[in-house]
Amino acid sequence: MSSKVVGMEDITGTIELSGDLLHLKWGHGDVVTERDAVALMERARALSGGRALPMLVEITGVEWIEQGALKAFAGRWPLTRAAVVGTSPVDHTLASFYTGRHKPVHPTRYFTSMDEAMAWLTEDPAQP
Repeated sequence: MSSKVVGMEDITGTIELSGDLLHLKWGHGDVVTERDAVALMERARALSGGRALPMLVEITGVEWIEQGALKAFAGRWPLTRAAVVGTSPVDHTLASFYTGRHKPVHPTRYFTSMDEAMAWLTEDPAQP
């Protein structure tokens, strides 16, 4: 099953602006490619209007994220921080590999709770 970005029918994933928060998510069984990552990043830039915002990333159920996509996601976004939320050991492994190997330029943390992720995203941006 694959989620699609509106106006980008062949891109896996959805990203939207909710208040002052970017929300990125994928569906169960999705495979995320570098092309998807680049398109989602461009959409995030358009949605943010040049502002650096926090981003909630839901990875629960993702089958795989290509190395090129992980590298792209670790690059420059209009982000203050990113909270990655997952529920399985596979989700945790993907997030740990991403932060350990690709060293995102923005603070990134993994959570198993949406509430904890949202609390971290909305706290003082000066806190890591």
